[in-house]
Amino acid sequence: MELEKIKQVAEERLKNSRSHVWKELGNKYYHGERVARLALELRRRVIPGDNSHDDILTAAAWLHDIANGLSSDHAAEGARLVRGLIPDFCTPQELDGICSIISVHDDRSERRHGYSVWVKLHQDADHLDHFGSYDVWMVSLWTLQNGGSVLEAADYLTRIRSSEMPRYRAELNFELSRRIFDEKAEYQFNFGRRLLIEGAGDIFVSDKLTDAENL
Repeated sequence: MELEKIKQVAEERLKNSRSHVWKELGNKYYHGERVARLALELRRRVIPGDNSHDDILTAAAWLHDIANGLSSDHAAEGARLVRGLIPDFCTPQELDGICSIISVHDDRSERRHGYSVWVKLHQDADHLDHFGSYDVWMVSLWTLQNGGSVLEAADYLTRIRSSEMPRYRAELNFELSRRIFDEKAEYQFNFGRRLLIEGAGDIFVSDKLTDAENL
């Protein structure tokens, strides 16, 4: 597989656009890069003895959101687009593997239990990239773009986002992914809790401080 040429396709299609006006330029390109790294790290831990699909996982991650914003079913449309974009850079079997991942990457229904381990690795990597410090970044950008305050961002992280976490957690495929998710969820909640305090001008660790000595 000619990964560098496939990456060039991803760059040309995704690096100079954004999926939402309030997100950074090239957000889906950089998301794809992170998902590729996450998918390979999960693969090394879940099935450490089998690197046979690493190139397929990588290419699928780079291109999985290529049709995001272009279709109501961006997964199926993305797979269709990719079939026409990279056939010269991989074998037909590799292309089938890449497109099989892309075509169902966002299917979080019960059908996912019947998908291949490669699809499941990608799905979990894709999901995990949306949480933790990156989600704090996204919440901050969205709140700012929509005229919200620092306290509104903090409230969203501690009250609304935290209430959504069990649903997202249940959509993961591997126990390892759930452990990673739990750490990310805890970080987000704790960040939001601190932001609520400091955003109001209070001291987060005030109960641990002693009065300053009289000078």
